[in-house]
Amino acid sequence: MNGYSSNTEHSIASIVDLVGTILDQTSVEEMLKILVERIPYLFCEPENVSVKVSWLDEHCESDSYGKPGVILTSDITVNGRKEGFIEITIAGKDTEIKNDADLIRDYEKLLNLVSRMISLFFEKRKKVMELDEMESKMRSYFDKLEDHLFVVNSNGNILDFNTSFRTCTGYTAEELHQMNIKDLLTQCSDNFENSPMIKDAATKGSSTFEFNHRCKSGEIVPMSITCKPLATNDEKTFICIARNISETKKAELELQESERKYSTIVEKGNDGIIIIQKGLVRFANSKVLDITGYAYEDIINERYLNLIPTEDHQISIEWLNQCNSNIANKTIFHTNLLTKNREEIPVEINGSVIDYEGGKAKILILRDTSERKCIEDLLKKERDKLENYLDVAGSIIGIVDVDTNITFVNKKGAEVLGYTKEEIIGANWFDKFLPESVRDITRENFIKVINGEIDPPAYFENLILTKSGEERLIFWHDVPLEDENGKRIGVISSGEDITESRKMEAMLVESENNLRTIFNNIDDLISIHKPHGKFIDVNKAVVSSTGYTKDEMLEMSPKDLVWPGMRPMMDGYTERIMKEKNIIFEIYDVHKNGSLLPHEVNSRLIEYKGEQAIISVARDITERMKAEERLKRYAGELKHSNELKDLFTDIIRHDLLTPASVVKGYTEELILTIKDENALKLAEKVRENNDRLIELLETATKLAKLQKNEDIVFENMDIVPIFKMVLDSFKTQLEVKEHEIVFIGDGPYPSEVNTVIEEVFANLLSNAIKYSPPKSKIEIAFSDEDDMWRISVIDFGIGISDKDKPLLFNRFHRADKKGIKGTGLGLAIVKRIMELHGGKYGVEDNPAGHGSVFWVMLKKA
Repeated sequence: MNGYSSNTEHSIASIVDLVGTILDQTSVEEMLKILVERIPYLFCEPENVSVKVSWLDEHCESDSYGKPGVILTSDITVNGRKEGFIEITIAGKDTEIKNDADLIRDYEKLLNLVSRMISLFFEKRKKVMELDEMESKMRSYFDKLEDHLFVVNSNGNILDFNTSFRTCTGYTAEELHQMNIKDLLTQCSDNFENSPMIKDAATKGSSTFEFNHRCKSGEIVPMSITCKPLATNDEKTFICIARNISETKKAELELQESERKYSTIVEKGNDGIIIIQKGLVRFANSKVLDITGYAYEDIINERYLNLIPTEDHQISIEWLNQCNSNIANKTIFHTNLLTKNREEIPVEINGSVIDYEGGKAKILILRDTSERKCIEDLLKKERDKLENYLDVAGSIIGIVDVDTNITFVNKKGAEVLGYTKEEIIGANWFDKFLPESVRDITRENFIKVINGEIDPPAYFENLILTKSGEERLIFWHDVPLEDENGKRIGVISSGEDITESRKMEAMLVESENNLRTIFNNIDDLISIHKPHGKFIDVNKAVVSSTGYTKDEMLEMSPKDLVWPGMRPMMDGYTERIMKEKNIIFEIYDVHKNGSLLPHEVNSRLIEYKGEQAIISVARDITERMKAEERLKRYAGELKHSNELKDLFTDIIRHDLLTPASVVKGYTEELILTIKDENALKLAEKVRENNDRLIELLETATKLAKLQKNEDIVFENMDIVPIFKMVLDSFKTQLEVKEHEIVFIGDGPYPSEVNTVIEEVFANLLSNAIKYSPPKSKIEIAFSDEDDMWRISVIDFGIGISDKDKPLLFNRFHRADKKGIKGTGLGLAIVKRIMELHGGKYGVEDNPAGHGSVFWVMLKKA
């Protein structure tokens, strides 16, 4: 019995069938699995054969049968290189190996045949994969070409194209596959197959023509198209390479224009042009004459060296000799040019050899460099200015070179890093300024950017390490720097320190959680609902007050919760909210148990998650409604009380003020008749206290009259003349104390006021006079404060302590001013009058260092 099946041809067919089966598999794992399952059946005793197959890093093996016996192995080689093996184990053959030598040999032959077939399969498979990979790469290169490539058949139908062609046309890939090239090339004939472009390409192997290309947008772009035939089995196809020659056409026109202007440029150009032949000047343009001051006939056919200082003759001759070998083409010669007045003008000269009037000559291009130093200085200033701009920029700006060292950093960058610029410039960016956690991966990506393997992301976040060891988070934007050849020579980065903003974001999240806690634990009933729609959210107070669960509430609308008799009103309230943005109304809601809940609702239109919504805050007004009933009872009592107050005010004014005035008159008469000094002092004391009593009664009466403003009429008046009128009434007091009045602000300052405002100005001025030392200055200043006028009365007295300021405008409260008398009601009157006017009032220290500033603010008319 041999190791093959009885029919060798059948075994080979089975192997071919096995290879065909694995050919249909997409993964190596499935291929190996099928080999392990099918190989035993190629042998005459499959029940005694177990298989193990290995390919590269993949392995697969079957269960062993019976007692392990002989193990046979055959390598899988691809292109002469071992890349796997097939191993079979024949059970029960270990003790009878000498008697079964022929069988084992037959097994080995069959195993070698199988491994060879599998090797050939993997070899072909590898080639196919390489071809697929090559095709993918070629397609990638095809699409990355800047030239516009497309493939057409002999009828002009578009078969294939690259990305550049599709972008240029403006059409989609689907649209282009259904189009003919005649739709895009305006000069193509209907009989495309016989067009010169196709015929020349077919017969000569290549053709180049210029066409106007029509884009989808209607734009016409001139193109140069080179067409070549492609060898295919089924039909004639042609690959075409199109180039945009708009710039070429434009350049041709510019060249023609340049030629027309050539003579003008030579004569009118900023550079001097001299042609030298045999050491003599044969031509000089007008710029040379302008620089030197010579006339044309003064230098033509004269020695060129006459224009050069003697000390530069030798070097000039050597440089001119270099022109013969074109060495001078690569260098610029610096010398001085002598003027007619023998002044020296610094110039730079570029020279080359030309044919001129039948002989060789040297053409020299001279440029006056007198202003070069000025320009260089200006450029340095501009560079310094640019650095200053970068220094005042709010962003971090730095440049890292190919060696990963820092070549520039602005002031902001140095501040954030905590180093001086000198400490940063030249240091390694990654080793010194990045934390270890991000150092290696960031350096690796940077090197890939420098090598052109990747482009930096538009924006990214990364940590930096400051001098103090603190890690800060920076939001970066990187741009590669390139030299004139397109080679990357570094990266310029701008960054924003977002460490604090990230902390703020965390705080906002925490704040949102806190607000949610407050939302759910506040006693007011807070709900959010869609206009004319269901509730979006409700707090715990709503759930507790209505008896419904939160899930039940979210299936309801505010209309469902309202007492049925008031539901028609809800649509009206919603429309008002949409129009007025915020309204307050009262409504009866119905508890789940059927009881009525009177609520005052404050509703406002808001934006919630990008949509309009209404937030409502409701309060139970059961107790308020009871209180309103009590207030109605109290109203009558209060009216009676106000009448008693008015009566008391009249008694003060008429029944108390009159006898006090009588006492004042008799006291003044008495003082005139008393001769005794002690009696005179007592009479003076009586008059002084009586005057104080009269002042107290008058101010108290004024304050009582100012407790309501129903009868006060406001008029549009300029407050400057009012203050000046009040100032005139204090003329005597001002003269006695010899005060200097400084008035700041002439107006006009129109305001809606009542004439009672005079009392405010009088009280402020009176206080300033009282508390200012003799011969001191008092300033009265008017100023603009947004929608109000500010009136300040500034004195230079002893000032007011901080502990007295908060209570100074309360009744009967006076600062500790020894020797200065007052009622303690003047500033209380100021306070009440300003409240009636809707104004402001206050006191502060004089910025000058001593004294006080009393101020009031009135609304502009």
